Amino acid sequence: MMLIRVTLISLLVANSIAFAPSSHPTSKVNVINNDIRGCASASPLFMSVGENKPKESKFHRIVPQARRPQTDVGMRYRSDDWIRNLLSIPRSYLLRRIKSHLLFDQLVCICTLLARKKLGWKWLSIPLLGHQLLGGFLGLLIVFRTNSGYSRFVDARGYWAHVSSTCRCLALESVSHLRPYAPKSAEEFERLLVAFPDVLAYTCLAGNKKARLPPFEWELLYGKAEVSDSEDNGQEAITDELLLDPCTVILHKMHKCLYDASYEFQSEKRLFDMHLVSMGEEVNHLSDAVSGCEKIVDTPVPLSYSRHTSRFLTIWCGILPLAIAPDLGWLAVPLMGTVSWLLYGLEEIGHLIEQPFVPVTEKPSYLISDDVMDDDRASKTQPYDIGLPICSVAEKVRKEVEKILRISGKV
Repeated sequence: MMLIRVTLISLLVANSIAFAPSSHPTSKVNVINNDIRGCASASPLFMSVGENKPKESKFHRIVPQARRPQTDVGMRYRSDDWIRNLLSIPRSYLLRRIKSHLLFDQLVCICTLLARKKLGWKWLSIPLLGHQLLGGFLGLLIVFRTNSGYSRFVDARGYWAHVSSTCRCLALESVSHLRPYAPKSAEEFERLLVAFPDVLAYTCLAGNKKARLPPFEWELLYGKAEVSDSEDNGQEAITDELLLDPCTVILHKMHKCLYDASYEFQSEKRLFDMHLVSMGEEVNHLSDAVSGCEKIVDTPVPLSYSRHTSRFLTIWCGILPLAIAPDLGWLAVPLMGTVSWLLYGLEEIGHLIEQPFVPVTEKPSYLISDDVMDDDRASKTQPYDIGLPICSVAEKVRKEVEKILRISGKV
């Protein structure tokens, strides 16, 4: 009986850890009041969050936090981080996501042990050979599932790296070749170029479902008439009437600016037109990146693959207590919890990174829209925990473009 009580107490403590409240802030969202200028200095996508942080529980004051890498200086995890990583398990967002699965398997294990010892059901067992034979196949399924999610993250970062490089090239070409000879077209082109990273982030966050573009961005893309209608009928009213998404519109306007520039400057057109053609090709590269990001957002990993992996893992772990309980006794309870945590955690990592675009920034005072607070991926994680902090990446690209455009003192 004493062993049973100790096991139940340890189970309750483990479950209290999994159900402990999160320490990440989920404060009220307030919209930043940006001035309508040619190139806004503050990102039009981001929303400010109050600095009110909820008080941490006594439990979270004791458990240390895992050290976060300094991405701005290229610092990553080190081998001596293993102590903090191990002690910070109770704070793990992954643990909270899989807590119901863990509780179920532990409950099955305890019920199996009680039935064998109290009711005398010695027949309640199965050979371990079946789990040994199927364990290799289960491992392959989990590895392929996680690898497919990780490849989507790598592709997403590659698309945004291409966007950063292309925007930098376009800004340099605009300052060097377009602005001196066609200043009117260059001014409009540069406004669109500054807005492009935020508009692409809007697309990566599934449009108006999680993101919000302020009125001056809609005015830049669709004109003043649509913006006035949106103020009267709400943003969603005009969004449903638009035939083209914002990324397509902004790319179209970029090409139109280059076309207008060819008529704005008449002398030495041969050399000037060569630069315009080069800039047009760079704009097409931005279109390729948009298509790649849309592919990731709109196309999930085949659902049948995810479902079968989940069913396989649930059955394999669910009947594992029947195989290990006869030999291990009450030691099967902590062993079952450890095995379930490791396997379910690997599966959940694949689920989380399958959608790599997360509305989280390195500064927790930035969000996209009010509805983001309902998404625990955004409100309970930090940048690069489970995906790409799309807001921070877009802001970095935009600021780089603005710095280049200030070379001649004009933004």
